[in-house]
Amino acid sequence: MSANSQLLTAEQLADRWQVPKGHVYRLARGKQIPVTQLGKYKRFRLSDVERFEENGGTEEQEAHVQ
Repeated sequence: MSANSQLLTAEQLADRWQVPKGHVYRLARGKQIPVTQLGKYKRFRLSDVERFEENGGTEEQEAHVQ
């Protein structure tokens, strides 16, 4: 798996941003950050996270569903 396709858990993303895990889930529910659904689990593609960060946290996209 390449670094760009790396998947992060909500906890890993919350640690990266130094925010509560619930905030990550709120962003995902609001479709402010793309989410990849793996059965009942939600994962966040590193490349999508980096794009979101580069845009100042304002990128609104349709959620990824795979």
